[in-house]
Amino acid sequence: MRLAIFLLCIVCFVGCSSMEQTSDGSVPQLLLKHPLPPIPESFSRLSFDLDVVLFILEDGSVSKARLLKGSDDASWDSLAIASIKQWRFTPARTENQPISTWFHLRTKVRYAKLQIMNLAEILCTTPEESDSVYEAIEHGHDFGELAMRYSVDPSREMKGILGEVNINMYPENIYKSIEDLAINGYTKPIKYGDLYVIFKRLEK
Repeated sequence: MRLAIFLLCIVCFVGCSSMEQTSDGSVPQLLLKHPLPPIPESFSRLSFDLDVVLFILEDGSVSKARLLKGSDDASWDSLAIASIKQWRFTPARTENQPISTWFHLRTKVRYAKLQIMNLAEILCTTPEESDSVYEAIEHGHDFGELAMRYSVDPSREMKGILGEVNINMYPENIYKSIEDLAINGYTKPIKYGDLYVIFKRLEK
């Protein structure tokens, strides 16, 4: 295997489409991705395209995954499909109701440095509430107390603390917002599916 400081991650979407069109155009969005398996030393390529069809349930979990194009290594492809089935998405919607749907995902896979951060979060339901919470943080209010009061994530019971997190598991827009955070730095509200999240980087 290659050096442990490297792992596989999805770095960009080159196209995606729902195979069952919804009336309001709402299609699943990636929320969390489980790491893909390491690439064996025998692989001659450091990046390649991955083309998968997923069946995403009403709760955003992946029920089925069918590989259309992979690495050409049957063992790695099988492990990759098992990892992808652990990913989480926002559900597709029709008339504002979540539905199950087939989803066609095309992406490029390459190596990325493993980045572990000690994080806390506040997850809000509306942009107005997240803006209000962000303003309170800017005025010196305690992040943990705000998380306990406003966050809708179970981490609120721990004052928003997530602990050490591999930030490669987040979509690219989230990753780019937190990768350069200084200790005790925090993000502006970021749209996260149907919700809005503020991250803070904690000391280890």
